[in-house]
Order: sequence, then C-alpha cells, then structure tokens
Amino acid sequence: MRRLRKVKRMSQKRVCIAAALALAATIGAFAAPVVVAFVDGDAQALAGGSWKRLDFDDKLDSAQSVKLAAGAVLELRSQAGSTIAIAAPGTYVIDALFKPKAEASALSTVAGKLEKLAKGGPADQTVAGVRGSEAVVAKGTMWAGGTVEADEAAKAAFEAASVGDHAKAYSLYMDAFQLYVDAFDPTGAARVAYSASLSAIAFGSGARALAALRSASPEDAGALRSSYALALAALSARYGAAPDAKALLKKAIDGGWFDDPASLADAKSLLAGL
Repeated sequence: MRRLRKVKRMSQKRVCIAAALALAATIGAFAAPVVVAFVDGDAQALAGGSWKRLDFDDKLDSAQSVKLAAGAVLELRSQAGSTIAIAAPGTYVIDALFKPKAEASALSTVAGKLEKLAKGGPADQTVAGVRGSEAVVAKGTMWAGGTVEADEAAKAAFEAASVGDHAKAYSLYMDAFQLYVDAFDPTGAARVAYSASLSAIAFGSGARALAALRSASPEDAGALRSSYALALAALSARYGAAPDAKALLKKAIDGGWFDDPASLADAKSLLAGL
C-alpha cells in the first residue's frame, strides 16, 4: 500500500513538472525577439523585476513590458522586420503593441498624404502647404539666418534628399537643427525639423519623424506653420498621443493657421475623428 502511494506521488510530481515545462515552452513560443530601433526621452523596459532605461539597439522579447514617460517616443523592430512606434506615456506589453489595430479613416488619409509628400522629394517638401507668394518666400528664405555652418548642413541634407538618400538627409537635417538652435534661430531650427521629419518618413521611421517635429514648434516655422502642425498632429494621433493632436488641431484651426482649404478640411476631419 505504501509503495502504491509512493508511486502515485511520483506520478503526480512528474505530471506537475511536465505541466510546468509545457507552460514554459508555450510562453517561450509566443515571446519573440525585438530590438530598439529608436528612442527619444525616458523609455524603460521591465527586466528581472526592475525597470531599465532603454537605448538604441537594446534587445528585448515581446513578453516584456515597456514604460514611457511624458514626451518619450519609442520604436521597436521585430525579427521579421516589422516596426511599431508609441509616443504616449504609459506601460505597455510589447506583444500587444505589435497586434494589428484599425486606424480611423481620416487619420489614414492624412497620414497617407504625408507619406506621399515625404517620398515626393525635397522640391515638394519645401512648399508643402504653402500657397502663392508665400511659397516663393519660403523657398527664398528656407535656410536664411543661423550660421554658415548650419546653412551648409541644411544644404547638404537637401542634396541628399534630392538623390533619395533619406537616411543621410535626416541625419544632416538634425545636425543643422542643432546648429540653428545653438545660433538662436528658431525659424531655421523649425524648418529643418520639419524637413527632417519628412526624410524620416521617407525611409520608414515614423518615430524619428515625430521626435523631430516635437523638437521645435510649428509657430516658429513661418510659412510652413500649417503643414508642420498637420504633420505633428497626424503622427501624434497615429502613435497614441491623441490628446496632444487634439489640442494642437484646435489651436491651429481656431488661430486661422490653415490658409489652404484642403489642409483646413484635413485638419477638421482629423480632429473630428479623435
């Protein structure tokens, strides 16, 4: 009888061990490796019971959680090459972020126009959303102010975008941005931040585009103010920061920023869907 009980206990133990192993295998099967493709601001991952600040190229798995502070932007790339970006404060399970989500039609339309503009080349980017005589002013003063060094960096960025090297253009535009900031030229800084965002979109990094736009203000962008505001609102909404997008669109519409009827219609449509 004792031997029978012992055999029974051993059998139950084996079942428990087998169940635990099966559970671990199941969890492991669903956890996929991901890499930090871009991070700006305070973004952290939960590992071993503590939060660790994230940096470029950090390796995670999809079962982990990430936490973003206000103003942070995070872009993750899966092993299969797909990317996701998040720009709203909060805590998220990575696996849930990679699950497909339906996008509002107005947001999809505006974001689609932005992507088309970004891939159209710098000639289109310079005058985006600018009409008539304002377009001439924008072209003539695009790199005015700042320092010679900033102007040269901006010119090099423009040339890189002209030949389709958008990654290089983005990097050079951001170099120019810092030079304009150092030279106390907010208009030059805002305009290259806008161009950097378009280059980032062109090579597939929405997170970089949003971070570039957040680094300056549409109110400093001169004739590009309305285009800047619409781009910033669309990307904010797309990556989870809908309250930011809503506040900006209300300010821009009420302030009469949109001279172009088509841009105003896009802004109103986007706002209505938030």
